[in-house]
Amino acid sequence: MSESRTRVLVLGRDKEWARRAMDTFSDTHEFVRLPADAERHGALPGLELLRAADELMARRPFAAVVATSESTMLAAGFLRSQYGLPGLDYAQSLLVTNKWRMRGRLSSVVPSPRAWLSGRFLADGPRDGADVTEVVVKPIASSASRDVRRMPVGRARDWLAGQDGLWLVEEAVAVEREFHCDGAFHDGRVNWLVISEYDRPALQTAGTWGTSFLRRDDPLRPRLTELTHRVIEELDAGDGVFHVEFLYDGARLSFGEVGMRPAGAGWGELLRVTTGADIWGAFVATQLGMDSLGFAPLRPAAEISGMLWARPNPDGSLPLPAAQAGRLPGVVLIGEGNRARGADPTNSCDFEYRAYFEGLTPEGADRLRAAVMTPSGAGPVTTGIGTAE
Repeated sequence: MSESRTRVLVLGRDKEWARRAMDTFSDTHEFVRLPADAERHGALPGLELLRAADELMARRPFAAVVATSESTMLAAGFLRSQYGLPGLDYAQSLLVTNKWRMRGRLSSVVPSPRAWLSGRFLADGPRDGADVTEVVVKPIASSASRDVRRMPVGRARDWLAGQDGLWLVEEAVAVEREFHCDGAFHDGRVNWLVISEYDRPALQTAGTWGTSFLRRDDPLRPRLTELTHRVIEELDAGDGVFHVEFLYDGARLSFGEVGMRPAGAGWGELLRVTTGADIWGAFVATQLGMDSLGFAPLRPAAEISGMLWARPNPDGSLPLPAAQAGRLPGVVLIGEGNRARGADPTNSCDFEYRAYFEGLTPEGADRLRAAVMTPSGAGPVTTGIGTAE
């Protein structure tokens, strides 16, 4: 190894997009991991992690810590605070990984549903017949919609009474539209931002679903932009990337969650293909103490562009095979999935493959989704989808 390279400790799974991003810095940085017997402590701040990191720092000093996913961001922040390293510190990481602390910090800044820790909800939360009729129960720390449940207040009380551990309980929003705002920030202010909309709310997903960039003339765009700026500026986290979710009930936008890492399920690849942005590169760069300015979009995405996550249909039939989906008009790339063909999804981020599309009309996007959902063996798929002028 060249001694001129900066040593960096990596925490978390060997994720493909994180690895690719780190490879772009391999001429100047050496990425190392904790010994195998200590790796299992890499997601948890505490004495065991600190002992292993101290040993590495004593023998092979490192100058930065890279977390590859949200599950190790708090541990990375813990070590940065311990050693005075660049990137989000422990307190900043806590606000974007602990949903209770997130709510406490941001509820006065952006419209937010009411929330309770599960013990407080059971002790003196809303009862049946109160103004809150349904709630969403979720882990204090998790990503995507894993282990998230929406249920009536009474059922939530019964369910929580039989569970171990601490949960977050939120007032349920009557979601009509769900948005995500992704980008990068520099010196605590939004540097660039891309707004997208799921084709239906994440907790209502059954079968193939997707996301597409929000139309430039959508009347909610200015408000979404304003609220995203408020969130990022309130967190005051220096440099990094973000994924902010908002829920719309037909009258008001409400804050959902914020993560300071790239969205999963192929979102970074969609940005790269359609805009030239490298949000994973920005994510790694800012953890190395660099800024994100060189990873911004090079061009606006064509309307309408987005991606579909192919999944078994509600009736149990399978989606169009990936090879056939890749030949549909408008599809520019097929990405690998994380579930075997025919396997039942366990959450909204499980899928057989991703179909990236670009430059479709609204009608064409609808027809593309219908084509991907065509049960295998049902005959040829109509190819008259068309693209926008």
